[in-house]
Amino acid sequence: MKAGWAVIGWSIFGGVASWVALVGCLDQIYRVIPSEPLTLAFGLGLTVISLVGIVHSARRGPWWCLVPATVAAMAVIAGVITDSTLLLLGLTIPGFYS
Repeated sequence: MKAGWAVIGWSIFGGVASWVALVGCLDQIYRVIPSEPLTLAFGLGLTVISLVGIVHSARRGPWWCLVPATVAAMAVIAGVITDSTLLLLGLTIPGFYS
């Protein structure tokens, strides 16, 4: 039962991380962190950490935890793709962040 709670915890953390990643790229987190590359890197870091935690705990959890883990993993992957794309575009195109 303890493994089930680990999956649920990582799923909740993944939901929060994907929210930070997606809202951070949509200009809502800039009130706290005014630098766009820093905001994108922070969201990308959180989502990668949560994706590793979700995968690691879901492999050891009971079968019923696959549903929240799958939903959270899909949201986290959307956050990873969004933040990494914007971060890489900003690093390769001069003046992208201004």
